[in-house]
Amino acid sequence: MQKNFDTRDVKTNLYIYFILVPSAFIVFLDEWIKLHAIKTFPEDILLVSPKFIEFAVHKNYGLAFDIPFRLEFVIIISVILGIFLLRVVWKNIMLRPKIAFSVILILLGAFGNFYDRIVYGFTVDYIILFGKSAINFSDLVIILGVLSLLLLSRKKHLTNQEIVVE
Repeated sequence: MQKNFDTRDVKTNLYIYFILVPSAFIVFLDEWIKLHAIKTFPEDILLVSPKFIEFAVHKNYGLAFDIPFRLEFVIIISVILGIFLLRVVWKNIMLRPKIAFSVILILLGAFGNFYDRIVYGFTVDYIILFGKSAINFSDLVIILGVLSLLLLSRKKHLTNQEIVVE
């Protein structure tokens, strides 16, 4: 009798369809909204009395949280981190597919923001929270991937040492 070496199960396949596919759709939707926002939304500096949530264009020229860096540096760091994350996906896809898919979520969201940096020269954030924080849907997909990794690492059968990074 032949053994099945595919360690993925029905739950993992559902994980792909219910998490990864909608997340990819959200990133594509995010790019469409960014294009629309640049054409029609006001600049965030024009908001007079900010509310809990506003829709305006915030141009993030730096890293996360508007940490200022030159665009060239941000692109180089993004490519290096992207290669590292792709390596994590490659090393974990067969034995720990949920870990791999969590990292793919991070890559999907990061790709949306990376695309902005290449096309516009900045990341387009269009959801302004409390008049201070600016985010977009790609950021939310990144957060979903990070939270998923954190939750998976808290399970008793999986420790941080089991995530293959080499």
